[in-house]
Amino acid sequence: MKANSSIPITVLCGFLGAGKTTLLNHLLGQQAGRRVAVIVNEFGAVNIDAGLVVSTTEDTIELSNGCICCTLRGDLLHAVHDLLETRELDAILIESTGIGEPLPIAQSFCLTPEDLDLDPEPGQPPIPNLIGRVHVDAMITVVDSAQFFDLWNSPDTLPDDAPEDGGQGRGFGELLAEQLEFADIVVLNKADLAQPADLTRLRDLLRITNPRARVLEAVKGQLPADQLLDVGLFDMDASMQLDAWQEELEREHVPESVEFGLGTFIYRSDRPLDAARFQEALTAGLPRSVIRSKGWVNLGDGLATLWNHTGRQLVLEQAGTWHDPEQAFTEIVFIGQQLDPVALQALLDGARQPAGVGA
Repeated sequence: MKANSSIPITVLCGFLGAGKTTLLNHLLGQQAGRRVAVIVNEFGAVNIDAGLVVSTTEDTIELSNGCICCTLRGDLLHAVHDLLETRELDAILIESTGIGEPLPIAQSFCLTPEDLDLDPEPGQPPIPNLIGRVHVDAMITVVDSAQFFDLWNSPDTLPDDAPEDGGQGRGFGELLAEQLEFADIVVLNKADLAQPADLTRLRDLLRITNPRARVLEAVKGQLPADQLLDVGLFDMDASMQLDAWQEELEREHVPESVEFGLGTFIYRSDRPLDAARFQEALTAGLPRSVIRSKGWVNLGDGLATLWNHTGRQLVLEQAGTWHDPEQAFTEIVFIGQQLDPVALQALLDGARQPAGVGA
């Protein structure tokens, strides 16, 4: 390894049961001659071929093909720094937790600890700055194609993410949207168990919300390593623009409905919505044909409200004030199958303030 070479990092995300660990096992078996460190949360789920194991300790497993498997103990940046200080490596592969958000992981390796406002825990050494020593090669999201839309449409809060337990109270769909829309590569795993129509809908959803992603189908996590590692797909600037798909839809003409697959509809109004009427519209509920929507809502109070909807869950969140209240607007992009633009238009038009009010 050259003294000043930067080590590529691949981050593997995906909900519990999607098949991340199975994919990891296949990748480990394809690394003859390459020194890859794999950081996982627990060894228990990693079914490493016993014939590859050279030695084990409490938190590392050495493999005969030059790879090492480590469990995460404490801060991720410290774990990667320790590997760089003690190992000659060609690549690092990190398995995220099932409910982990991909953005903070990527930021850890693209920004300094000062930029991230990170301070060490009491008794810990300073947070290492790894800029120039490592770089993110790709963010990979693994999807259980057969169960995806069941989870997407679940009204439940994620396990272990309840606010009373210190979590964010996110829904299944909200997390899945984050993992899909931030990915450089999406692996549609368990493709053999999924209905063809669900695979088509998944591809359509990605085509609309993350057109830059490379989409691969897999059965039991089996894919050639060269399709996932050393691909150079990560672009922090592009990845930070998680709402870029909304802007793209506004620039391009997209049919309001299509006979097969998913279509889009963009609602826009310069007239503010009335809070009470808006609440009534939400109580009535969105049409079930809408599976994803995102945008901005203007309630005439000077505050910009973010609309973020996935599956059966809708989150409204204040995101500051409008730069120019006179230019405030409501704009929401709807994605779904056989959308009814007339019904959506009427639903939200009926929630607007009367003409002349709030102008």
